[in-house]
Amino acid sequence: MMQRIAMVGSALSQLINVMTAFDLTETGPNESVSARMHRQKRRREKLIDMVFFWQRNPNHCARSLQADIFDAKALLAEIEGKTR
Repeated sequence: MMQRIAMVGSALSQLINVMTAFDLTETGPNESVSARMHRQKRRREKLIDMVFFWQRNPNHCARSLQADIFDAKALLAEIEGKTR
């Protein structure tokens, strides 16, 4: 159940990211708001990090970018394994 909640949260973040990006060439449909804020070194990154204080691990946005990269690599590995 917790995994589903986390996946829905991630999907919502991706939706918000696409809806709020001024220039869609700066992001993609699978990037979270937090990851984009960290990657682009935006001032809002600190605000987002403060909102997620309850995770007891600072640097939420940096960790979100790493999670997005990990997920993308895992998906590519899965796809490459199926095409061989």
